[in-house]
Amino acid sequence: MNLQYAQNAYTRARVNTSTTPLDLIIMLYDGVIEHLGKAAVSMSQRNISQKTYHINKSVSIIEELLSSLNIEEGGQVALNLQSLYAYILRELTVANSSNDVDKIKHIEQLLIELRSAWRQIR
Repeated sequence: MNLQYAQNAYTRARVNTSTTPLDLIIMLYDGVIEHLGKAAVSMSQRNISQKTYHINKSVSIIEELLSSLNIEEGGQVALNLQSLYAYILRELTVANSSNDVDKIKHIEQLLIELRSAWRQIR
């Protein structure tokens, strides 16, 4: 059994056992933060394929967070998150094309702060 398969199985089990929507959001933040860190390392090492992989994973997670917003129930908070996620997607595109590690680190820091806020709500 390979490591990626084992990690995916663990994540599926974690998601399927008494996980609240808030827990899922925090897990998504954990995932995107991890992939951004790996993207930054890959950029520094000039490993284009790994950089692309991790940025694509990050984009997918941000898109999932964006699509999960409920504007009717979330009101202004959801609208603000929508704007922030759109900003992050644009910045990831720029960071990817220009190999800008600082931009990746900035996005990562924004998401760390947001994850912290979600954890406080929990």
